Amino acid sequence: MTKITLEQKWEYEGLKAIELKNLMAPMAIEANDDDSVILQGELSFKKQEEDFEFEDYIEAEYKDGILTLDFDEIGHLDQKTKNSQIRLKVPASVLLQIEIENMPLNLSGLKNDLQIESENAPISVRNCDGNKHLESENGPLRIHNSAGNLFAELENGPISAEDISGESIRIESENGPIKVRLASYKKVDIESENGPIYYETQPVEAGNFKFKTENGIVHLVLPLAFSFSLKAESERGNLKSKLDVEVIKEDRTFKIENIYAEEELTNIRIVTENGLIKLSSDGHINLDFIKNSLSQLKEAFQNANTSEEKTKVMEMANKVIASLQKTTDSITEEKIKEKVNAAISRLKELSENFDFGETKTIVLDNLENLGTEIYDNVRDGLKNVKAGFDDLKYEHLNTESIKDYVKNVVNSPLIKPYLSAEKKKQEKEEIAERSRLKILDMLESGKISSEEAEKLLKAIGKE
Repeated sequence: MTKITLEQKWEYEGLKAIELKNLMAPMAIEANDDDSVILQGELSFKKQEEDFEFEDYIEAEYKDGILTLDFDEIGHLDQKTKNSQIRLKVPASVLLQIEIENMPLNLSGLKNDLQIESENAPISVRNCDGNKHLESENGPLRIHNSAGNLFAELENGPISAEDISGESIRIESENGPIKVRLASYKKVDIESENGPIYYETQPVEAGNFKFKTENGIVHLVLPLAFSFSLKAESERGNLKSKLDVEVIKEDRTFKIENIYAEEELTNIRIVTENGLIKLSSDGHINLDFIKNSLSQLKEAFQNANTSEEKTKVMEMANKVIASLQKTTDSITEEKIKEKVNAAISRLKELSENFDFGETKTIVLDNLENLGTEIYDNVRDGLKNVKAGFDDLKYEHLNTESIKDYVKNVVNSPLIKPYLSAEKKKQEKEEIAERSRLKILDMLESGKISSEEAEKLLKAIGKE
C-alpha cells in the first residue's frame, strides 16, 4: 500500500465563491483564519503508486471571483474514511457550492452560506453559521448546533437536526424520516409524502408553522407556557394530544388555542391524509434553550476583543435576558422566582459593565456561576409548573363524576384491550410498532439502506 500526502494553497484577491466537485475521497471542510484556501490530505492506494501527478486529478481554476475545484475519481484509491481523506480550509463569508455523489462530506466551524447537492453521500454539518441549501437523493443529512436559514430537499434519505436556529426552515422529503430537535425558527414549512415528521420547537413568538404529509406521522413537541393557535386536518388519520388544552373537533378538523401571557400567538397548521397527528409538551425544551443561550453568551464574552464585538455581545445579552425574564414569568413559586430575577439582574449588571480590555477570567467565572444558578433555579421552578399542569387533569373530578370517569377509563383504547380478548392482538401491534421505529432509527443512522428498510417494514406488516 502506498500513501501520498496532499498539500496545496490557493490565494486570490476578491474571492467570492468556491465551486467544488469531489469524486475522489471523503472530505472535511473547516474554517480558515485568513483569505486563503488550503488543501491537506492523505491518499492511500491499494497497490504501489509511482507516477501519481497532482495535476492529473485535482484541477483548480479562478475566474471573476470564483474558484473552481474538481477532485476526480482515482480508480485504485482506498476510499475508506480512515485511509484516505481530504481536508479543505476555506475563508469565512465565501459562498460554498458543493457537488458530491458518494463521498462522505463533513463541515464544521464554518461561517459560510452553503449550497450542496448529493446523490448518496452522507452529509454532516456541525457548528456552522450561514444559510444552507441542501439537496440529497438517498444520503442521510445530519445538522447540529448551527444557525441560519435552512432548506433541505430529500428523496429517500433521512434528515436529523438538533439545536438549529434562524428565520426560516423548509424541508421537503418523499420517503425519508424527518427529525428536528431544539429548533428556533419563526417560519416553518415541512412536507413529506410517506416519512414521519418529528419537530420540537424552542420558544418563539409570532411564528408561522406548516406541516404536511400523506401517510407519515406528524409529532409536534411544544415548550411549556407557549402561546399558539393550532388547526389540524386529517382525511383518515386521527389526533392524539397530551397537551393540557382543550381540543375542539369539527368533522375531520381539530382546533386548539393556548394563550399565555401577553405575547403574539404562533399559528400552527397540520395537514395529513392518512397519518396520525401527535401533540405533546416538554419543559426540558425551555431548559435546553436557556442552557444553549447562556453557553453562547459566555463564548461571545470570551471572544470579544473590540468595541464592535462588545456591542454585539450586549445585543446578545439583552436578548438572553429578555428570554430568561419571559421564562421566569411562568414560575409560580415566589421564592424561586425571586432567586432567578436576582441572578438575572446581576447578569445584566455584569454585561453592562463588561470591559474587554480587562482580564476576562473573573468575568467569565462570574458568568459561569450566574448561568449555573439561573439554570438550576429555573429547572426547579419549571418542575412545579409541570406538576401544576398535571394537576389540572384531575382538579374537576368530584364524587358525582367518579362513575363517568371510571367508565371512560375502562372504555379507553389504552385499557380496554387488557380487559378483553383483544389483549394479544394489541400486544402484537405494539411489538410491530416498536420494530418499525427501530427500523427507521437504523435507516436514519445509515446502518441500513432504504431498500433494506422497505423489506423489513413489509416483513412486519408496517410498510
